[in-house]
Amino acid sequence: MTRPSVTMTAAMALALSGTAAVAQAPSCGGLGAGGDWIAGNRAASDIATAAEALAREAQEVPRNGEVVTFFSLGEDMVVRLEARAGAIGGDPVLELYDAAGGMVVTDDDSGGMLDARAETELQAGDYCLLVRGFADSQLTADIRVGRLEHPALTEGLIGGFFDPEGGADGPDFVGIQPCLPTTEATPLTRGPVDAALAQGGAQATDTVTGTPYWRFTLDQPQGLSLRAVNEAADPYIYLFDGTGTLIAENDDYDSLNSRIDITTPLAAGTYCVGMRALSDPDLPVTLSVQPFDAEAAAAELIVTGEAAPPLDGSWPVRTMGLLPPVTVRDLRVAGTRAEWLSFEIAAPTVLLIDAVEVTDSDPLMILYDAGGTEIAYNDDANGTLNSQILIRLDPGLYLLAVRQFSDANQGTIRLTTERFVRATD
Repeated sequence: MTRPSVTMTAAMALALSGTAAVAQAPSCGGLGAGGDWIAGNRAASDIATAAEALAREAQEVPRNGEVVTFFSLGEDMVVRLEARAGAIGGDPVLELYDAAGGMVVTDDDSGGMLDARAETELQAGDYCLLVRGFADSQLTADIRVGRLEHPALTEGLIGGFFDPEGGADGPDFVGIQPCLPTTEATPLTRGPVDAALAQGGAQATDTVTGTPYWRFTLDQPQGLSLRAVNEAADPYIYLFDGTGTLIAENDDYDSLNSRIDITTPLAAGTYCVGMRALSDPDLPVTLSVQPFDAEAAAAELIVTGEAAPPLDGSWPVRTMGLLPPVTVRDLRVAGTRAEWLSFEIAAPTVLLIDAVEVTDSDPLMILYDAGGTEIAYNDDANGTLNSQILIRLDPGLYLLAVRQFSDANQGTIRLTTERFVRATD
């Protein structure tokens, strides 16, 4: 009988320890595959006994992917979950799932700026914290899980954080809990929403504090457009199916208002819209559910500068022609309705574009190439509300959208361009 070598024995032990580690990891309905314990193993990852908040720093979140972090709770308690964008920026989104794969809470921007933060009461057990980039973008994120007495990683929002005694200061969590069949939700319409959709849609108004969830039923499959409007409240909306599965979410589609377009018809059944307010949950927000109109939706994207118009004369575009070294013009811009301009570049160029307030303005610019691909975007520049784009351009035709950040602004914007010849080999 041959005696196993030391190397073989070590390798077998390593494999067995790895198998044990996998066996101890929560599956979270399959989401846990590829995840890691926040402190290396289950025992050390118990938030209830941790001396300080547990963290994973500089985690690379791939495009169209996520990072999954495990933690455990030895007893019921309130936990703070946070994901902060790294030095290169980004917009992290966090989602918390229990060991069975049920979503417990999700959040995008409650950490302040674009950081994510949620504070919620959890039962003892194992959990999977999923962090991804908003719109499946790539980023680096710092992830932290701790108790309320631990120092926070993010700045957070004013109000809306966990209040063990309840009260009128907003919801008792940051982020939003999934709308389950047992969740209390206000019916959007009496009976199925189909009759209202045939007349253009249904809408209702209330504060997020008063009505954080709205429920509606579809009798027939159809595409929908959901909108939440009141910039002062800064609403964020989530669409759940009848089981509590998150279908879609949106924040700041149109200025600080939110919108979800479901272009593929939803199946007949019951749905729920969850809502929160990033600024003030005690301000009224109007929620509307309308039939999705592909042609109207495409036109609205052009109106707000989110998509480039066709250059066939069907959309008003101011033609600037071949761009001289310097141009200056004043534009009267009505709210978020974009003014469109086109210009040509004859030689490799560095172009500086400034949009500066003259009266009652908060300028925003979006630059597209001739094929309609967005190549530059800017809202606030140089510590001001003015907008600036500095970009290298090759010869060709370009389209520029100039609009206000909000419909509250209806004034004049001074648009200037300065063209510099680029050095070439």
